[in-house]
Amino acid sequence: MKKETWKTVIQVVISILTAALTALGTVSCMGNTPA
Repeated sequence: MKKETWKTVIQVVISILTAALTALGTVSCMGNTPA
């Protein structure tokens, strides 16, 4: 794989992890209430 491809993959993974953590944090703070 090219270095550019790796950069893209890493950015996508980070975006997914950030979104997941944000969603989990929101659910926890809201008391498991759908946002």
